[in-house]
Amino acid sequence: MGMGHYERLLLEALARNPDFADWRPEVIFSGRAKGLGSRVTLGTGHAMPARALGYSTARLVSLPWPVVHAAVSACAGRPRPSVYHSLALSFPAPDNAPAVYTIHDLPPARFPDEGIIPRWARAAVRRAAAIHTPSEFAKSELVDVLGVSPDRVTVIPYGCESDCFHGGVAPLPPSELKRLGIPGPFLLYVGGFTRRKNVLALLRAWTIIERDFPEVTLALAGPEVQLGRLASEAGARRVVLLGYQERNILPSLLKASIALVFPSIYEGFGMPPLEAMALGVPVVAVRAGAVPEVVGDCALLADEGSFECLAATLRSLLEAPHLQKHLALCGPTRAHLFSWDAHAQQILDLYEAVTG
Repeated sequence: MGMGHYERLLLEALARNPDFADWRPEVIFSGRAKGLGSRVTLGTGHAMPARALGYSTARLVSLPWPVVHAAVSACAGRPRPSVYHSLALSFPAPDNAPAVYTIHDLPPARFPDEGIIPRWARAAVRRAAAIHTPSEFAKSELVDVLGVSPDRVTVIPYGCESDCFHGGVAPLPPSELKRLGIPGPFLLYVGGFTRRKNVLALLRAWTIIERDFPEVTLALAGPEVQLGRLASEAGARRVVLLGYQERNILPSLLKASIALVFPSIYEGFGMPPLEAMALGVPVVAVRAGAVPEVVGDCALLADEGSFECLAATLRSLLEAPHLQKHLALCGPTRAHLFSWDAHAQQILDLYEAVTG
């Protein structure tokens, strides 16, 4: 999932930063984290000490803040860290160090099927030494939902995993596509199935235009059962359910597609559009959430998330090869503006600011 990729890529970028060499990081997992040893090894080859809390933070969301704060502080352990970076609002920081919170977005405030915001969220962010979000949209959500003062929120955009997503990636060959059930040209969706992902609107849009493009298939990568139910509900034909795909296959799969279709109406950032642009793959998305901040003028944006608007936008792309070519050319330039090394440096600057 997106948060897991963020955590991995942040740690790897920090490990590459020479200014981080004097820091001694420890990674703390929620729950019992079965199979976790005393260290985690990153894709860069760096290893960091690690431990599990022994309890799930999901059990804390409905408890009052004094109880939660006392519990996590009692389990904090020693020695006292210089800074405690919580990578999710659901992971409360103890009182034994200045706290930095990364808050990607707040979908539970807008969509009931996205869980709940912790009862103690306002208290946690009030005591935070620093708060980081990836976009101006996410910052506005913190201000609106949690009452955070705008000057307490630092916007640091995510980076692009440029060693995996770049113009030199070869598309998945036709034989491999056929093995996945994709017979020819296809549009690709990558993501989840909750209401904010707006997949049902995409599938209904597809039922409007698919008969005019008989050679094109719509492929959905993500939770197969739930996405399959949505496809049945929409009555969509020529839809291929790919299930979850290995991370090392995704760049080649994306590269082989006509375009990435990203119908989400609420995102704190939007990694899939950025990754597609880095590959030179056209993107069709919705003018909502933080996606416009990420894609700039290098994607085709539906003005709203309705199926009628998505259908018209998809049609305009499929009927215009010159537009596909334009988006493929400008996407990599846009994606190069987003760097994980730059992101990690700004996070490190936050650490240094809160520790004085």
